[in-house]
Formats: sequence, C-alpha cells, structure tokens
Amino acid sequence: MNKDDMNSSEHDQIDANIINYLSGKASNEEIFQLEDWIKSSEQNRMYYLQVKNIWEVSGKPFDPSDISTEEALERVLKLNHIESTKPGFWYYLQRVAAVLIIPLMLGSFLWGRFIHDSGKSGITDSIVYNEIFAAYGTRSTLILNDGSKVWLNSGSSLSYPVKFTNQKRIVKLKGEAYFEVHSDLARPFIVQTRSINVMATGTKFNVQAFSASNETQVSLVTGKVSVNKCAGENNISKIAELKPNQHLIYNTVSGEKELNNEDVYRYIAWKDGKLIFRGESLSSIVDKISQLYNVEIEMRGKNLQDFKYRATFQDESLEEILKLLKLSSPVDYREVKRNPLPDGSFPKKKIIIFSTKK
Repeated sequence: MNKDDMNSSEHDQIDANIINYLSGKASNEEIFQLEDWIKSSEQNRMYYLQVKNIWEVSGKPFDPSDISTEEALERVLKLNHIESTKPGFWYYLQRVAAVLIIPLMLGSFLWGRFIHDSGKSGITDSIVYNEIFAAYGTRSTLILNDGSKVWLNSGSSLSYPVKFTNQKRIVKLKGEAYFEVHSDLARPFIVQTRSINVMATGTKFNVQAFSASNETQVSLVTGKVSVNKCAGENNISKIAELKPNQHLIYNTVSGEKELNNEDVYRYIAWKDGKLIFRGESLSSIVDKISQLYNVEIEMRGKNLQDFKYRATFQDESLEEILKLLKLSSPVDYREVKRNPLPDGSFPKKKIIIFSTKK
C-alpha cells in the first residue's frame, strides 16, 4: 500500500513503527511490517530512496516533534555548509520536499537509520538480498554463500543476502525451513521470524513459523541453538536453549512454552517428502495437510477430535492421503464445488471431512 493511499491510523502506525525501531523498542513484527511496506510498490521504494538521500546529506537525525519542513531543509544546508544561494541544490531539495509534504516530512528523516547494515533489514547499499519462495505442494533447497544448506517447506519464503558481509549471518523466514548451518563461531547464524530469533553457530535445526498460527516451533537435531524473543536491538529475552533431540513449542500470544525431549525426525521428515504422525489427532493432521496443499479443510462432528492416527505418508497426493484416512477410520470426505468469484478467479479448494460412525 502506498503512503498516499493510507488512512490516518495506518500512517500513524508506520511512523510509530519507525520511531520504535530507532529507539530500540521495535519488535520483529514491526520490522517485518516496514520491510513489507517498502517492498510493496515502486512508489514506496522511491520514497525511501528520496528520504535516504536527505538523511545522508543531513548526517544526523532530527527530532520530529519540533521541526518544520523549512527548518529541516535549513538544517540540512547548515550541517553540510552549503549556501542557500546555490540554485541546483535548492531545486533538488524543493523537489524532494514536494514529495514528502508536512506530516510525511516529520518522520522522513528516520528512514535512513531504519535501513542500515546491522542486518535488521533487507534493504541496504552494501548488502543485496534475494528471496526464495516454495510453492504450495513443493519443497525448495538452496545453499547460502557461507555453505549453509536450507530446505524450504511448502508455502514458505526465505530472504537471505547474496553474500554474508557482517558479523552476523541473518536470514528472514516466513513459514518453515530446515537448516544445516556451516560452522563459524565468529559469525552467529540467526533466523528471524515475526515472533522470535533462533541463533546458532554450526548445527542442524528446523523452524516452523507460519503467520496463520500462534505457535512457533523449533526442533534441534545436532549442536545447540538459542531461541530468543526480540522487542528491539537492546531488548532481547531468552525463551530457551535447545539441546539435540529437543522440540520447542512457543505460543507467541500467551508466551507459554513447552520443551520436550524426543526423536525429532518426525518434525523434519517433510524435507524428505514424508509426513509422519505418531498418535496425533485428526485436527493436527488436517492442519498440516491444509498448509502443505493450500486447501481449506472443515471437520464436521465432535467425535472427529477423538480419532488418533499413526501413519507415514511419503510424496502422496492430497487425494491419496484423504483416501488412506478414510480407509483407516470411520470418516469420509467430499469436495465442495468451487464457483468463480466476480473477478473470474476461483476460491481455495475446500474439503469437508465428516464422521460415518453412528
């Protein structure tokens, strides 16, 4: 969404997120929101670049509470010992001021600090970021510049630098990924999600952080990882430190956590094309296959929650999995007919699972 199209509350939220970031109070969620906004349109990106130019000229931040547009421009000139009689520079600043206007100008000088090489953002001059997306029903793999390997699960995306140049190796995850991190004690490897950071040096682990779920899960195979909640650069609190064969479930809303010692392969088997269930409820299975195949599944009947399953599926289609569930328990299913929407597109596929037990 362009800033011109935003209402007053959305405008205020963007500015509040920027101020929180600069004061060290921004959460990962706020940082991701700012990044998404910048990436959402060319106009937003150009706005950032224009503001960044002013910031670089100014050399230091302004207090937005007591400065007008004219005062800001004058201070830019004074800080850089540029006489206001130079028409070329005045023309450039006036062009930029015309874009920013007065409530935008108040917070505009903050953008330059939001985008810097600390690794908190994917938009820098020195670091170029790529983003890979795994389409629904597929998996993707890649090798990062440092030699670390990543498996990306269905419906997930990973933003990563073309080359790690900082003291920290930072990637940003939306969804689920399995990491085999190349060992480098001097440069920690950090996986950022909307709710937590997972820090390692050289290890194998899985992170599940889908935006539709309030639960973030981390499974450790070898080595050790530190799981932290970050509300800003200087406000980091440790959630847990995992040892091999430990699985963490963290509720991002309540703050509750559950740490279990177990064979964690069933949590990472997806990278091998397997879905492993060990005494799991039908609702848990439905959640996983819904995410994997991007389908809406509705369960009808209270007793469906009582059904437990022990099964392993490997590269089966959605139809094959549903048929196997039907054969192993008193349930049946049907697909809801999809009618085209007003714009000509079709809604997500919907499956209804119901009990045949009387």
